[in-house]
Parts: sequence; structure tokens; C-alpha cells
Amino acid sequence: MTILVGTTLCRFAMGRPELWSSWMANAQAMRESTDEPVEFFAAIELDALGRAPFADLIAVLEELALPGQEPFFMFTLDDGRTEVTTSNRLRHITMGQNLVTDYACSRPDVTHLLFMAADCMPAADAIPKLIELDWPLVGGHIPTYCLDGPLIPFGPHRPEGADVREHMASAAFIMLRRDLFTRLRWRWSLEEGMSDDPCLHTDAIRLLGIPTYVRHDVLGRHYPEVIPAIEQRGYDLTVTRAATL
Repeated sequence: MTILVGTTLCRFAMGRPELWSSWMANAQAMRESTDEPVEFFAAIELDALGRAPFADLIAVLEELALPGQEPFFMFTLDDGRTEVTTSNRLRHITMGQNLVTDYACSRPDVTHLLFMAADCMPAADAIPKLIELDWPLVGGHIPTYCLDGPLIPFGPHRPEGADVREHMASAAFIMLRRDLFTRLRWRWSLEEGMSDDPCLHTDAIRLLGIPTYVRHDVLGRHYPEVIPAIEQRGYDLTVTRAATL
């Protein structure tokens, strides 16, 4: 049994440490919270500037890597964009998410895949508390997104004293059990007007009959805590393309 904590990110995240490192800020405490191995893995999207902008991230990932573990994949998707925008980023996000999923699928020892946005820090005890719910699709609560739903009844999937609700989880803090992540992939839908989060939530229900349970007493902190559209966050969203393809 291995828990894989995964993220995907592109170059603009490297402009501020909290944007690329929050997801593993509690790495040591997360490992100490469980007896099972916890690994950290990133799908890193390169542009024409290559891997150099990601040197700090790669150094931390290599330091955290367990013996024999591959801590990152690198990929490039040149679809002609010259900057990251709300309208073009989903194709890139889901490609990275699916590379993380593919890596988890290739490792038969990985029983749980905890997806984190790189700019979201999970609670130190998130892993055992989410696994405790014994459910294929669970999430932690990120106050930034104001997602909510009804409490589920006390029982095997809501321990005494736990605040567990049924609703869509943010892709920034969601755990998939192996029997789910080997059967679903990340996508977005122009026709249904849905991004990665609602597509996963909808597919789990439509295809597998599995709703999402979110544990509201397990918090994730997003940086920044209040977020406008990505174009209004003050990031350098430039994408450097190769001169020739």
C-alpha cells in the first residue's frame, strides 16, 4: 500500500514559491501521519525555456523521492497559445492530471492517489482521515471554493464526530482509490460547460454510481485564499514557444 500525492503545473507557477510548493509543504508531517509509504509526484509542463525554470521544484521532488521512485514526468503541449488563459488552460491541466493518473496506474502498489493543486496545502493528517472514510472518491474541504452539500448519515463512511458531506470536491484536494482511478480519466466538456472538477464528479456518478464525499473537518489552504480569474492574479502567464516546430 502506497499513497501517491500528485500535482501538475506549468511555468507561471514557478514565479512564487507558494504557487509551486504548497502541496508538499506538509510532506514530512503527512508521512509521519501514516504507517504507509507516501510519495510525491508532479507532471511538469515545459515550454521552450525547458526545465531550467523548474530547478527549485525538481530539487525538492528529488529530495523527497523514496528509493527507486520516479518523482516527476515532463511533457509539452504546444497548441499555439502564447499565454495561459481561462479559456485555454483546461486542455493542459487535464493532460497533466492524466499523466499523474497514468503513473499511479503503472504502480500496482499505489492504492490511493491524492490530487493536490500545487498552490493548495493539505492538512498534515489529511491522508489517514480521508482513507478512514473507506470510499473510492473523497475530498478535503477548501474554504476558498465554498463548496457544500448535505451531511451523510453516521456509519462506515462517516465516523463518529466527522463532518462528511456529499457534494463535488475541488480537483485541488481530492483522493481517488485505486478501484476508481484505474477506471476514470480527467476531462473537460465544452458542450456541458464543465471543467475538470465537475466532469470527474459527474462521470463517477453516471458511469460508476459513486458520489463524492468531502470531509469538511480536513482542511486545505489555497494560496491565495481569495481567487479571481487567473488573468487577474498578477502572474506572468506568458508561454514561450519554440522558434521552429
